[in-house]
Amino acid sequence: MLGYRRKLSLVLTVILTLVLLAGCGTVQKAAATGAVKLEYAKGFKIANVGGGCQEVTDGEGRTLLLVPRGQQTPTGYKNLPVIYTPVKRVVAVSTTEAAFLRPLGELGSIIGVTIDKNQWYIDPVKEGMASGKIQMVGGGAGMGPLAYGKIVALRPDLVFMSTGTSGDVQTLKKLEGLKIPVAVDNSWLESDPLGRLEWIKFIAAFYGKEQQADQFFTQAVQKVSGIKEKVAGDKDKPKVLWGMIYQGKAYVPGGDSYAAKMIALAGGDYLFKNLKGTGSVPITLEEYYAKGKEANVYISDTMPNYGVTSIADISKQSPVLAELPTIKQGKVWCYQPWYFQSLDKTDEIIGDLAKIFHPHLFAGRQLQELMKLK
Repeated sequence: MLGYRRKLSLVLTVILTLVLLAGCGTVQKAAATGAVKLEYAKGFKIANVGGGCQEVTDGEGRTLLLVPRGQQTPTGYKNLPVIYTPVKRVVAVSTTEAAFLRPLGELGSIIGVTIDKNQWYIDPVKEGMASGKIQMVGGGAGMGPLAYGKIVALRPDLVFMSTGTSGDVQTLKKLEGLKIPVAVDNSWLESDPLGRLEWIKFIAAFYGKEQQADQFFTQAVQKVSGIKEKVAGDKDKPKVLWGMIYQGKAYVPGGDSYAAKMIALAGGDYLFKNLKGTGSVPITLEEYYAKGKEANVYISDTMPNYGVTSIADISKQSPVLAELPTIKQGKVWCYQPWYFQSLDKTDEIIGDLAKIFHPHLFAGRQLQELMKLK
């Protein structure tokens, strides 16, 4: 009996050692494998490769391997950049990442940002900057270059950034050259509002919080579905003008943009829905005014902390706009100052639009992410 126990003990020791030394997808065969299904987002991919490891394709098409801390990198993935998870120290170049980290309960992982303290509306970030826990690493009001020396000194586990210009691509290459782990969050390129929100699953993967992200996203989708069903019963769809004036031109969302889709989900009839494009499209003030005369609701693509604090400010940008019915009737709304730090509250934004478009259906609702201009 003693010999049997010794043999059994030896076998268990060998098995435990193999588990500890194993890389992704070797001994731990029971772990789920295969691509993670995404419902709306198109700009990233996640695939489980076993052993708790994941292969992630980011917004620049770069492939990263996420490996749980304490595990070895598997032999078949030696050429991929490795990020050990969960990450504990991150630099958030964009406010978007902070918005995603809020519902995940991971704002405490931020150690570097590029936005001044007085421009933040997420309290834990403001507090972190005030205490010195979170450092400015470039950017600021002038949106200057990153302070690479500061980032190196902070020794982050990961830098989250977005790309959209040649300068951003150069920044990415510089970070790669400095051997700083980096992941590209290009949620802003998604043309569906729920596609943008689904990028929370991308961020969550680096923290091992896939379940929390799935639950959060599912609940948001359900809320948006409820709003869509509620407004569907109202046959009176207000005609919506959405745009901003800049340097003598009007800029409106394309008909395939996330803004146009939010209007539709909230039960509005977007006046430029037939205009091709997924981003902001420049048109003449004459075109803007001609369509705008039909509008029942005007959503100004601005915030009060960026110069437009009243309806009169819009009229000053172009005197002809003062003749729009929505201007005369005071039916003009804009973003709250924290709007662009509220991507995690996409369902609230759509709910606000529904309240504006169909006030009688949402009598008890208070606007959260949008505000009426005086």
